[in-house]
Amino acid sequence: MHNPFDAATGAYSRVRPDYPSRVVDLALAAPAGGTTRVADIGAGTGKMTRLLLERGVDVDAVEPAPAMRAQLEELRDGSTAPSRPGRQPVLRVVDAAAEDTGLPGGCEDLVTCAQAWHWLDEEAAAREVHRILRRGGAVAVVWNQMDVSVPWIHRLTRIMRSGDVHRPDSPPHLGDLFTPPELTQVAWSDRMTPGQLMELGTTRSSYLRADAAHREVMQANLSWYLLDHRDLDPQVPVEIPYTTLLWTARRV
Repeated sequence: MHNPFDAATGAYSRVRPDYPSRVVDLALAAPAGGTTRVADIGAGTGKMTRLLLERGVDVDAVEPAPAMRAQLEELRDGSTAPSRPGRQPVLRVVDAAAEDTGLPGGCEDLVTCAQAWHWLDEEAAAREVHRILRRGGAVAVVWNQMDVSVPWIHRLTRIMRSGDVHRPDSPPHLGDLFTPPELTQVAWSDRMTPGQLMELGTTRSSYLRADAAHREVMQANLSWYLLDHRDLDPQVPVEIPYTTLLWTARRV
């Protein structure tokens, strides 16, 4: 099956929001006995990977899409990595899928999967995550999503076809290989100009899959909604409410 993110550009990393610090810290605290090595599966352009590195842990960033992996390699090579005193954490970029990472068994303290679990074969991915985790290790599945309880945001996501449908009563299916997933929700907000919101729309899988004509229509619809219907100033950022869902479970 064609991976739409093979067409991802630098816009994905530039305009997609980061994950709240509390979410990253809670994920790192999930394994028994601490965390020094993490596999970030479906790592994309490194939105979660970078935050993990900033906290001093080594990361195996697993990503099958070449366009996204190229941006991970830039992060690894230091062009976008933060400078830190003392030991630099190690980033390994792994060309593999979540269901078959090729990583050694029992090598990871934590597996993160940010904004990607819904793309996976859950049963196969859960088996692979269990295989690469050590005893007492944990998995953290994370979703950033706009708060669709706000009416204008709900309509924005529909126009953007952003798929913000991850429900707090629908945990990831990990089977009996893990403890029951526990949910933490973190409410926060981002600020973006209408132009940035339109660019955000170009990072969605629905846009990346579309042909040129459909992409033009999608952007025209967004422009109408933001600039004409909502009468937003193109240069003035607006507040975008988000909720981040963090599901954590330990290996059994």
